[in-house]
Amino acid sequence: MNRLTAILAALPALAVVSLAAPASAQVAFRPAVERAVDGVIVPGYAALAEAAGAEATAMNALCRAPSPPEALTRARAGFADLVTAFGRVEVYRFGPARENNRFERLFFWPDRRGRGLAQVQGILAEEDETATNLDTLRDKSVAVQGLLALDFILSGDGNETLMDAGSFRCRYGAAVAAAIALHADEILAGWQEPDGFAAVMKAADGNLYRSHGEVVQELVKAAAEQLQITGDFKLGNVVGETPADARPRLAPFWRSGLALQAMEANIDGVAALGEALSAALPADEAEMGGAFAFELRQARAALAYAAADGRPLADLLADPAMHKRLAYAASPISGAFRVLDDRMPGAMGLTLGFNSLDGD
Repeated sequence: MNRLTAILAALPALAVVSLAAPASAQVAFRPAVERAVDGVIVPGYAALAEAAGAEATAMNALCRAPSPPEALTRARAGFADLVTAFGRVEVYRFGPARENNRFERLFFWPDRRGRGLAQVQGILAEEDETATNLDTLRDKSVAVQGLLALDFILSGDGNETLMDAGSFRCRYGAAVAAAIALHADEILAGWQEPDGFAAVMKAADGNLYRSHGEVVQELVKAAAEQLQITGDFKLGNVVGETPADARPRLAPFWRSGLALQAMEANIDGVAALGEALSAALPADEAEMGGAFAFELRQARAALAYAAADGRPLADLLADPAMHKRLAYAASPISGAFRVLDDRMPGAMGLTLGFNSLDGD
């Protein structure tokens, strides 16, 4: 098991938290939790479920009438919307996303040895009809039924067969899109049910969380870890020290040209969560929320500038000027991480303890 895989597997585990917050912060924990849950998390998953449903519809339409080029254009545009919607909730690797391996079913990454990709390619090569049925597809490896599987189906080698009448590749893609939609709906329901995870977090009555401070602790920790994943692994490992060191194919969604867009969505998701959590800051530390938001805006602007160029990621990274801009984006991400990992918990009276991304 590689280091990042081990890290991601450890993310749901919480460190022991100590609460010694000022009274002003203690009072603000519950409103911050409510803002995060009702204003950010649940709407984020609702947007994911909507985008997933739209993409499932677009893939079905493509399979029924593949000849008009617009059908494939719509399916790829819907996939871009889906990747963005997922990127904004990727930070939440706990709760309903953990049940039944839903997170991995949506996003099997990293796949350093390419085993998941090999399984997807095997299904396509063998034209395994059981992969075109939602019920039997769900029984297969998590790697063959999520976003990266659909990314390869739509944009990987051999994608021209999507336009063939009765295309197996299209029917498999439609089943994958349906599976993604189902998993997104299940996660949303897991938050929204009367006794679901939203209610658990807002109650903080000892069932899972002993206080609203513990809920804030988990959310801060999750946001910090997402910034490390985005900045160090998705960006840092891809960009490298020089253009010659760049490894664009390590970035998820490089085939569809959505790698940078997905990173922007990660930053947007963390920024929205951070804004909600800033409600728990004491009045004399309120500026910290603005400093955090500023760092993320700087990082996002650098990524957006590169994404707007329109060239494939490999070409961007081979361009010294663009490589420098993308390498720069890691710096404000690191700055925002330091706010979450050190300054914000201290101001709130929280001790995050062991960070699973710090290694041994």
